[in-house]
Amino acid sequence: MMKIFCFRPLVGVALVAVLASLMTACSNGQSGNEPKLQELIIALDWVPNTNHTGLYVALDQGYFKEAGFDAKIVQPSEDSTSTLVANKRADFGVYFQPNMVKRLNKGEPITAVAAITQHSSAGLLSLAKLGADKPQDLQGKRYSTWEDPVDDAVVEQIVGTPLKKIPGESTDATTALRMNQFDYIMAYYSWDGIHADIKGVDTNFFYLKDADPIFDYYAPLLIANNDELKNHPEKYKKALAAIKQGYLYAAHHPDESAEILVKHAPEINVELAKQSQAYISPQYLDEQGDWGRFDYDRWDRFFNWVYQKGLMDEFTPKAGVTNDYLTQ
Repeated sequence: MMKIFCFRPLVGVALVAVLASLMTACSNGQSGNEPKLQELIIALDWVPNTNHTGLYVALDQGYFKEAGFDAKIVQPSEDSTSTLVANKRADFGVYFQPNMVKRLNKGEPITAVAAITQHSSAGLLSLAKLGADKPQDLQGKRYSTWEDPVDDAVVEQIVGTPLKKIPGESTDATTALRMNQFDYIMAYYSWDGIHADIKGVDTNFFYLKDADPIFDYYAPLLIANNDELKNHPEKYKKALAAIKQGYLYAAHHPDESAEILVKHAPEINVELAKQSQAYISPQYLDEQGDWGRFDYDRWDRFFNWVYQKGLMDEFTPKAGVTNDYLTQ
C-alpha cells in the first residue's frame, strides 16, 4: 500500500522576504565570548516530513552549531527550491533528480551534493478496488499529473500510452483517491502509502524501480549553488558533515528521530511520523552504512534514458552531481 509524496516545490509557507532577511542577517543570540556563527539556510521542497528528519536532528542536537552554523530550515514560497538555491537565497535545497532535468536544460547553476536516500520509493498508487494487479492495468485510467515531462515520460513507459492526464497538485493522495478525483498518481510509499495504511485505506502500489532499475533514481537529494560551492568549498564540506551526522543519527535511532521531527513540526501526525521513520531510516544508508554518496553510474543511466527520450538537451556523464563535498 502506498503513497504520494508530493515533493514538488510548490505551495509555500515562508515568505521570500523572510528568506532574504535570513540570508543577510547576522547570527543571533550570541554572547561576546562565543564565536560568531555563520548563517546557513536550508530550503525544503514541501511541508516537513521524514525526508527531512536528518536536517531537524542536526538542528536539534546542535550539530550545526558545533560546525559553526546558525542554521534555518525554511519552506519555499512561490519560488521553487531550485530557484532559491540558483539565486543564492538558500545554501541548500531539498530536490529530486527528475526535476533537475528542466533546471539543467535552462542552465541553472545547481549541483546535487548529497543523496538523502539511497533508493527511490516512488511508485504508482491506486485504490485496491480499481483492480489493477500490474502497472499496465492502469492504462486508460485517469492519471493525476504534476505536468512534469520527465515524470510523465516515466509513467508512460511503465503504464503505456496514451496517458489520460488529470492535472492537479494533491497534497493528500489517499483522500483525493477516495473522492474519485483521479484513479492513480505517482507517489512515494514512505509517506502517503504509510498514511493510507494508518487510515485503513486499501491501496495498490507499484514501485517504479520494479518496472525498470533505471527508475531507481535519486529522490530526494540536496542541491547547492555552483558558484558558492566553488568559492566556499570548506563551508559546504563542514555543513554537509553536520547534516550527515543528523542523518546517521536518524538512521540508527528512528523512534527518537521521529519525535525530534514532530517537535519541530508539531502539525505532523505522530503515528505517521513514527511509522514513516521506521520505514525510511534504513533507506538513508548505502550498503557500507554511509550516507550521502551518489552512484555515478546509476545517476548517468537515468539521465541517459531521459536524453534518449528527447527531454534533455545533452547528455554529459556526471552532469549536475558530485560527491566531492562529502566527508569519509
